Amino acid sequence: MKTNPKFEIRSPKQIRRTETASPKLALVRRAADGTPTVRSFGFRILNLFRVSDFGIRACLLALALALLLGGCVSGPSKLEICPGKATAKEALKTLAARAEAAVPLRSNGQAMVTYHVPDKKKAERHNLPLVLLFEPPGDIYIQGAIAVDPKAVIVGANEQQFWMVLSPKEMSAYYIGQWDEVRDFEGLMMSPRVVLEALGIVAEPNDESNTALWTLENKGPYDILTRRDEAGRLVQRVYIYACDYAVQKIEYFDAHGKTIAVAQLGDYESVVEEFRVPTKIHVVSTSPDGREDTMEISLRGVKTTKFSDRQRQFLFAPPNSRTFENIYRYLAGRWVPE
Repeated sequence: MKTNPKFEIRSPKQIRRTETASPKLALVRRAADGTPTVRSFGFRILNLFRVSDFGIRACLLALALALLLGGCVSGPSKLEICPGKATAKEALKTLAARAEAAVPLRSNGQAMVTYHVPDKKKAERHNLPLVLLFEPPGDIYIQGAIAVDPKAVIVGANEQQFWMVLSPKEMSAYYIGQWDEVRDFEGLMMSPRVVLEALGIVAEPNDESNTALWTLENKGPYDILTRRDEAGRLVQRVYIYACDYAVQKIEYFDAHGKTIAVAQLGDYESVVEEFRVPTKIHVVSTSPDGREDTMEISLRGVKTTKFSDRQRQFLFAPPNSRTFENIYRYLAGRWVPE
C-alpha cells in the first residue's frame, strides 16, 4: 500500500495555553435579538468530520530542522500521482466499501479548542482530554473532560439523532437534533457528522440514492468529489488521495456558497484490513463575524472493541435532558430554545 500523505498539524503541546479566570467553555453566543447560537467548531469536520483535508501546507518541521542545520530548504516532496476513479459513482462505491469494512473502536486523545467569544478580541483556548467510541454504521460517543469534570462535554449520534451536552457544572446546556433536519452543517462545536466522516463514513454502503448529486474531478494526486443539493447549491467537497483512497480534506459550504468549515486529516492508522482512521484531525470553522475557530484532535491507542447491549443503550442514545437548564432543538436549520 502506498504511503499516505501527511499534513502538518500542530500538537496541542505546541500551542501556548491562555490563562483564563474560569475553565468553563463559552460555546454559546447570542444574536442581536438575544437568541442563543452555538459556537461552531470542528470535525465544523470533525469538516469529526472526515472526515478531510487538502490544500497541502509546507512541512514546518522540515523547515525548522533545515534552519537549525544551516542548510537550504527545497520544499516538500511531491506526492505520487496515481490514476483516479473514472466516475463519481465509482469513487462513492470505493468509499462505501471502506465504510462497510468499519469495525467498532475506541480511542483516547486530546482536543485543543481555540474559539472567539463575542465582544472579546482575544481567543479562548482549552485542552480537553477525550474518549471516543464508535460503532458502525453511525453510532458515536465523544466524552471531553474539563478540569475535574470528566464528562464536561458529551457529543453523540445514532442513525436518527445527534446531540451535544455541556454538563451542569459548566454551562448546563443540551442540544439535540434529527439528521433528516440537517441540509449541510449543523454548527456544533464538535460536529458528530464531521467525526463520522473523518472516520471514513462519507458514503453509506448500498446507498445510491444521492449519487446523482455528486460530481468527480481528477486534479493532481487527488480525486475531488463535489456534492450539490437538488437546487444546485454547493454543499460539500471531499478531497481523496487517489493512491490509497484515504479522505484528506472535507470542505463545507453555507447557503451562499462560502466555506464555513474545513477539516484536514492525517497520520492514518490501520485498525483492521481495509479500515484505517486518521489520528490527526484539524478543523477550522468561520463564524458569522469572520473570525476563525479551530479544533485540533490527536487520537492515540486506537483499537477495536465490543459493546454490550446495555452499553449501546447508554452510549448511543441521547442522555436525559431533565437536569439541564438550557435545552435547544435543531429545527429548520436553527437551534431553537425550548
